[in-house]
Amino acid sequence: MLDKKISLPLQAPESLSGEQARNWYRQRNFVICPLVLITTVNREGTLNAAVKTNFMTVSSMKSYAFCCSPEHHTYRNIMETGEFAVNIPTEDIIAKVLKIAVLTEKIWPAGLNEIKQAGLTPIPSEKVKPPRIKECVAHYECLLDWHKDNLIVGKVVAVSVEHNLMVGKATKNMVIIGGGRPIDSYGVVAGTKKWPKISL
Repeated sequence: MLDKKISLPLQAPESLSGEQARNWYRQRNFVICPLVLITTVNREGTLNAAVKTNFMTVSSMKSYAFCCSPEHHTYRNIMETGEFAVNIPTEDIIAKVLKIAVLTEKIWPAGLNEIKQAGLTPIPSEKVKPPRIKECVAHYECLLDWHKDNLIVGKVVAVSVEHNLMVGKATKNMVIIGGGRPIDSYGVVAGTKKWPKISL
């Protein structure tokens, strides 16, 4: 017998506010989401890094999108320069990624270098000014294609990846959230299976 389905409210209870309300929504996210690091710079070249989980493929290796509050440095930098880089972290650096997430939850001056504070290494990108993060296994350099409200869509202009990942010998697990996991937990992509054969 299939499990009974229950309806979920679309709004957090009015008694919750701020981080409590955000956590209420996160606990009810049953969609698997990849965890990525977005790097940007402002007009003066000041570096910024932010963890994003509401990230999606619009068209593989052509367009990617994510949501970002207009109040965040990431959003402001992209509006100023029209550029950003998507960096794909793995489980071996999850503590450093989490440190960036914690840093960006607080209100810091625009000059804070989250990458350095987290113990990660910026390296030059091939086509855009925002750097790649050396410890990440893949990077998608993007130009702003369009945006609406807090949704940002970027067009990919360069891609780089670790050799082992490219040839199918990767040993590092990519990180995911959602899927009904508690907000203090994450998952990893750790297995590969062949699609079943379907007869019509």
